[in-house]
Amino acid sequence: MTAFATRRARLHGPIPLVLCLAVSMRVAAAAPSETADTNPLAASPSAAGAAGTRAGVGPALVPHVPKAVSRPAGWPTAGPKPLDNHVLSSIREHPGAPLEPVRDLIAAEVAKAVGPGTAGSGGVVPAAYEQPATGTAAVPPQAQSLEMAMVVARVGPEVVLEGDLLTPKALEYLEKAGPSMPPEDLRKLKLQICQQVLPQHVEMLLIYVDALREIPEDKIPDIRKNVDKAFDEQFLPKMMQEAGVANSLEYEQQLRAKGQSLDRMRKMFFERGLSQEWMRKNTKNDDEIAHAEMIAYYQNHLADYEFPAKARFEALTVKIGGRRSRKQAWDLLASMGNEVLAGKPLTEVAKARSEGPTARQGGLFDWTNAGSLASKRLDEAIFSLPVGQLSAIIEDEPSPNLADQAALHIVRVVERKDAGRTPFIEAQVGIRATLVADRERKATEDYLRKLRERTPVWSVFDAESPGATRPMTASRPTTTR
Repeated sequence: MTAFATRRARLHGPIPLVLCLAVSMRVAAAAPSETADTNPLAASPSAAGAAGTRAGVGPALVPHVPKAVSRPAGWPTAGPKPLDNHVLSSIREHPGAPLEPVRDLIAAEVAKAVGPGTAGSGGVVPAAYEQPATGTAAVPPQAQSLEMAMVVARVGPEVVLEGDLLTPKALEYLEKAGPSMPPEDLRKLKLQICQQVLPQHVEMLLIYVDALREIPEDKIPDIRKNVDKAFDEQFLPKMMQEAGVANSLEYEQQLRAKGQSLDRMRKMFFERGLSQEWMRKNTKNDDEIAHAEMIAYYQNHLADYEFPAKARFEALTVKIGGRRSRKQAWDLLASMGNEVLAGKPLTEVAKARSEGPTARQGGLFDWTNAGSLASKRLDEAIFSLPVGQLSAIIEDEPSPNLADQAALHIVRVVERKDAGRTPFIEAQVGIRATLVADRERKATEDYLRKLRERTPVWSVFDAESPGATRPMTASRPTTTR
């Protein structure tokens, strides 16, 4: 047995896998996303026992429970260094989706399990951890290879494996890219995916671990059972349809061929839903936004509510160059303008003879802001002509970069709106939403900061420094809460 396998056996025995989310999740409010579709990609994790449970202490380890703190003094307290997280959205974004159909169920189960006034009132319950008898805390070097069963990170008592971070969608992408890539490049790509996905996965686990501190352990299986039922009834049929399989057995076989399983996806669905509801419970703010506060925001952001003049206009265009001289182009455009003056619709003339970019649409240009046109002469004409009046022939000013694209134009303004400022009466709904979102964001950041301060987090991507202490391993307490 390798050193890593021995280490892992001592840690938890079979470690339930936790698959990282592929969608956005923030429970503070409700919003959609892809991200807000059924999200079969971001589902995961194993069903090796009820959620949150871990195996007993290995024979070579000496278990004990710290009295004053919930972690060894040597564990890091800061979160992982900021990483590029554009691949997957955070749990704080697009709250609720796609769990909205079962959100009320999870909320009711949590409220029933925790009871009134229980959440947050008991402080932090010390978490058991395992310290090797030798006193060393070195992470096995094999973990750096990030194989599917290798440890990538630890969040409190939860262990994150590479398989938890590579979602079915990511594995499908890697499967397509693999044949055309050298093995070392494919390995680097997997590493990049794991590094990008990990911050959101860690954030979710911080909340999940906090929920397990407060919810009685004997209530977790009942909550899990009801959420699994909702998953099977509301989400599994859609996922099988998208995968093109006839039944859950075929779908399970398809998932296992990619290193995933339905048990893992059910577990991830449960952890995600519990994390969302627990964040909502801990960041909810029902205080009304004061009218004076909205007015103050409006006054401090007046520039945000100013808008430039804009206009919709029609144009007839003839290009100069090639075998066509300036005089020939002028005469051609003049004849087109005379047709319009004689009563022929400008749209018909434009479709038949104009050479402008919107000729097929009858020469119509949609709303255009003042100052946004490349031609200053056209811009001045559009924002000075009376509405409905045909302009004289306008020649573009010479441009050294577009010398071969000179053109003549006739324009007519269809509609124009002067520059101005959105009044407070029209802006207040948006201001209220902005202030509510600001409160929720601040509450979420404060909550997550407190979780990071009291929950040790480590990952293989953390910067190494001389003399740095590796974090010790941990497991959820079985008798102490």
